[in-house]
Amino acid sequence: MTPAGDFDGFFAREIAPFIEQKEAERKVVLRRAIQRAVPIAVAGLAAFALSSQLIEDEDARGFALFGSIVIVIIGALMLTSVLTWGRKFAEELSAKVFGHFGYVYSPKAPENYLAPFNRCSLLPGYDRESLEDHVLGEVDGVPFELAEAFLEKRVKRDKRDDYDLVFRGLVARYAFPKRFEGRTIVRGDRGSFFNSMSHAGVDGERVHLEDPRFEEMFEVFSSDQVEARYLLTPAFMERLIKLAEAADGPLQAAFDGGDLLLAIDGRRGYFAQPSPWKDLRQSDHIREFVEDIGFIREIAEVLKLDAETRV
Repeated sequence: MTPAGDFDGFFAREIAPFIEQKEAERKVVLRRAIQRAVPIAVAGLAAFALSSQLIEDEDARGFALFGSIVIVIIGALMLTSVLTWGRKFAEELSAKVFGHFGYVYSPKAPENYLAPFNRCSLLPGYDRESLEDHVLGEVDGVPFELAEAFLEKRVKRDKRDDYDLVFRGLVARYAFPKRFEGRTIVRGDRGSFFNSMSHAGVDGERVHLEDPRFEEMFEVFSSDQVEARYLLTPAFMERLIKLAEAADGPLQAAFDGGDLLLAIDGRRGYFAQPSPWKDLRQSDHIREFVEDIGFIREIAEVLKLDAETRV
C-alpha cells in the first residue's frame, strides 16, 4: 500500500492532472446543458406571461399556464446531464483516492449490508434507506468494510406521508482479534428516559462494568456476561471512550460474528465530493475527503485492533 504520507506527491502526480482534465470536461457539459435548457425555459416563461395577459377564458388560461410550467420544467431537466456527469466524476475520483490508501471503493453497498447492524439493534427504526460509498480494505492487517448510510422514518404530516432523518453516518465492521461466541452490544447513553426503554429489542442481559466513566457513556447488553467482560477489558473500554470522543456523532457498537460493528451517527455526508456547478480546482473537498479516509485508520489504531495481545 502506498504510504499515506506520500499523498501530496500522489496528488501532484495523478489527482491534480485528473481534476484539470475533468474541469475542462465539466465546462463543456455545463455549457451544452445551459444552451439546451435556457431557450426552452425562456419559451416557457414567455408563454406563461402571454397566457396570463391575453387569454380571458379561465379554463383555457389554466391549461395554457399548466403547459407553460411543463415547458419550464422540461428546460430545467435538461440540466440533469450536469448532475449525471458529476456523479460519474465523483465515482472516478473516489476510486483513485481510496485506491491510493489501498482500499477498494464502490459507489453502492452490497444488498442487505445493514442486516448485522439491525440484528444488533445499532440503528434506529427506519422505513427508507440509502447506502453509498462502500469501502473494503485492511488497516495494519485488520480487514474492514464500511459504508455511508442515510436512514429515514415515515411520518404523517398534513394527512400525507413524509420522512424524517433518523441516521446519517458510517456503518463499519472490523475483524476483531479475540475469539468469541456470543453477542455483546454497546449502546450509547441517551438519557434517563431512553435508558429506561433501551433494553427493548436488544438481546441479552444488562452488563454492569466497573469503569464509571464508561458506564456513564454506554450501556452494555450481552448473551454471555463472562464473555462481555473478556471483550470489554478496562483498556478496551478506555479505547472505546477515546473513539467516541474522536467521532463526530453518537457511537454504537457490537461484538457479533467475529466482528466489531460500529455505527456513528455524524448527521453529515462523509467523503466529500465537489459540486459539478463549481470549478473543481477551487474546492477544498480533497482535504476533507482525506481527513474522512484517515478516520478509517484512526478507528483501528485507537482501538488497537491489529494485535490480540494489545486488546
